Amino acid sequence: MALEISNFNEAFEIKGTLNESNVKKFQSHFKDIFNTTNQLVINIDQLESVDQVGVLAFEELYKQSLIKHKRFYITGLGSRDMFEHLRTIDAA
Repeated sequence: MALEISNFNEAFEIKGTLNESNVKKFQSHFKDIFNTTNQLVINIDQLESVDQVGVLAFEELYKQSLIKHKRFYITGLGSRDMFEHLRTIDAA
């Protein structure tokens, strides 16, 4: 399934797969998000799969949130695994 990004009530929903072939779309969508908002909420309930490149894209958003002192939330099934991965990251 192709990657779909929807915006609902100040939160984004990711559907489909996030992988090397479509990660640029994901990165482009959230490129300057922390310049226009104080927080980012991404729901991954409908994310069917994510490869290592996709995880790195989430990691980059997390690092940006730390550097810019913004809030970043990942919600939905599987978010615990993503959270555990991101907890090990050093923003500097």
